Amino acid sequence: MMSKLAIILIIFLGAAALIASSAAYTVEEGTQVILTQFGNPVKSVPDAGLHFKTPFIQEAHHLEKRLLPWDGASESMQTKDKKRINIDVWARWRIVDPMTFFIKVRTEQQGQKILDNLVDSAIQNVVARHNLIDVVRKSNDELIYETEELERTEADRVLGQGRDDVEKEILAGVDLEEYGMELVRVRIKRVNYVASVREAVYKRMISERLRIARLFESEAQEDKNRIVGQTQKELDQIEGEMEQRSAEIRGEANAKVIQLTAEAYSRSPEFFEFLRRLEVFKTALGTDTRLILSTESDLLRLLKNPNASPLPSDQ
Repeated sequence: MMSKLAIILIIFLGAAALIASSAAYTVEEGTQVILTQFGNPVKSVPDAGLHFKTPFIQEAHHLEKRLLPWDGASESMQTKDKKRINIDVWARWRIVDPMTFFIKVRTEQQGQKILDNLVDSAIQNVVARHNLIDVVRKSNDELIYETEELERTEADRVLGQGRDDVEKEILAGVDLEEYGMELVRVRIKRVNYVASVREAVYKRMISERLRIARLFESEAQEDKNRIVGQTQKELDQIEGEMEQRSAEIRGEANAKVIQLTAEAYSRSPEFFEFLRRLEVFKTALGTDTRLILSTESDLLRLLKNPNASPLPSDQ
C-alpha cells in the first residue's frame, strides 16, 4: 500500500514539475518575449524576470530589445556627377514594436532581409542626388589644406554637403514603422571607385600635382629673377665704386711717380738720358726688326762713342 502511494506521489510530482516548467519562463535583460497561443501572438512581455504562461498552450518567443547590426553588401552605383563607385554601408536597428514585428516579420533574419531591400534602395536614391565629393568628405566644413598651393588650386571648387548629411538622408529615407522596427544609425563604411573610373581619377590627381609643381616652378623662377636682378644691381654698384676707387688710386700713384721721376731727373739728368736711350733701343730694335743705319745717326752713335752727347731733347 505504501509503495503504491509513493509511486502515485512521484507521478504527481513529476507531472507538477512538467506543468511548472511549461508554465514558467524567464525574460533576460535586453530581450523581450511574444506569447503565442496555437501560433497566434496574444501578449507582449517587455520586462525582464520570471513570468508564467498557460502550459502546453502558449509558447514564448524571445526577441532582442538591444541594437542589432546590419552590414550590407558592397553595391555599385552612380553619383550625380556621373562617377561610378562601389559603396559599402553598415547600420544599426532595433525592434520597437515586438507585436507588430512578430506578426509581419517574425524573425530577426527576416528583418535583415527587409533592411537589405529598403536600405540599399535608399542609398541608391540619396547617392544619385549628390556629387562624389559629398559622399567622400566627412563633413561640409571648410576644407583645410596642407599647403597654400593646394588651397589656391582648389579655390574654385564649390563646397556641397558632407558625408554626415548624406548618411542622415539615407536614415530619413528608410521607414520601418510598419514592420515594428526602427533604423537608428547609418554609416558609410567604404567608398571605392570602380576600375573604369579609378584610372581617370589617378590621372586627375597626377595633373593636379603637376599643376601645383608648375606653380612652384613659376614662383621659383620669379624669385630667381628677382634675386639675380638684385644681385646684379648690387654687383654693378660695387664694380662702379671699385673702378672709381681704382682710378683715384691710379691717379694718385701716377702723380707720385711723376713727382718722384721729376725729382730724380733733376738730380741726375745724364743718367736718365742714358736710360731713355736704352728704352729707345728696346722699343726700336725688337726681335723681328731690321734697321740699316749709319753709325753717324743719332740713334747709333752711342754704340760708336759711348761718351757722345745725349740725344737732342726733341728726340
